[in-house]
Amino acid sequence: MRKMILGVASALLMLGGAFSAIPVYADEGDDTFASANILQVAPSAVRVTLDAGEVLEGNAEHCPSDIPKGCVIQVTNTGNTTYRYRVYTTPYVVKGEDNALSFDEVTSYTQLSRWITIRNDAGEYVKEAQFTIGPNESQTISYRVDVPEDIPGGSQYAVIWAQVLSDGSDASIQTVGQIGSVITGRSTGDTNEAGEILEYDFQKFAFSGPLTAHAAIKNTGNTDFAAHYSYIAKTFFGKELFKDEGMIPAYPGTTYKVDTTWEEVPFFGIFQVEFKITVAGEERSESRIVIVMPVIMMILFILLLTIIIVWIIIIIRKRKERKTRKLV
Repeated sequence: MRKMILGVASALLMLGGAFSAIPVYADEGDDTFASANILQVAPSAVRVTLDAGEVLEGNAEHCPSDIPKGCVIQVTNTGNTTYRYRVYTTPYVVKGEDNALSFDEVTSYTQLSRWITIRNDAGEYVKEAQFTIGPNESQTISYRVDVPEDIPGGSQYAVIWAQVLSDGSDASIQTVGQIGSVITGRSTGDTNEAGEILEYDFQKFAFSGPLTAHAAIKNTGNTDFAAHYSYIAKTFFGKELFKDEGMIPAYPGTTYKVDTTWEEVPFFGIFQVEFKITVAGEERSESRIVIVMPVIMMILFILLLTIIIVWIIIIIRKRKERKTRKLV
């Protein structure tokens, strides 16, 4: 069973240019090739436009315009040995609130992996091609996307892998490490970017820190988008004490939890807190006065309040007694 390793648990896609591209790594169990650092692949992530019936190849209109040769990846051997490697394509699935990755699960959003073929040394486009690369050498590998006429609306995801092959002493060939380039395709058809805020709450009162805020969001559309959140705490007079803001890459059909925590909360205070969530054009934002009061101070406050009430009652009774005496 292959063990897939994610370098950083953030998105590997460039959602409209909002996210940084981070390479996908996979290791096949050989410590010599841990982190799959023999090969480097560039770019680590690209976005293409998918138009029904179109063929994306070379410098076609909808191939990546910021790459000189368009629909290509560049493979570089950073080692000091000549290697044999293969290039092939798999689905790319991001699921669950932690954006767990899967490279073998086929969904309606991974059909792109079926439409991509690799150009081999003979100039033919095939599902898988093998190449030989020398030390410190870079090679440009072309790929083609044959978009069907009945392409579904929304986004499509795939990974083009460069996988090192180790020739053993026997007849078998073992794979020892690979690195991938994520391809995101967005259809020109019916694209629905939609989301929903399912849960939303943050504390109004606490005996002590930390203070927390929680929300749950769901991508109800058929394409990815960036969900944004911010939590800002200020003193009663407006001085900022804490700020936590960030972005969550949201993929179709997936629910995500948003949790933020203000750890270093003052021992006692009255604060202004704003918690904001923005999901596919939908926004929810609330500002609240939040009180932090330790138990001992609460007890002292109740005792003080009780003393004040008793004192007021005593004063009122004494005044009544004085008025009664005067009447007599």
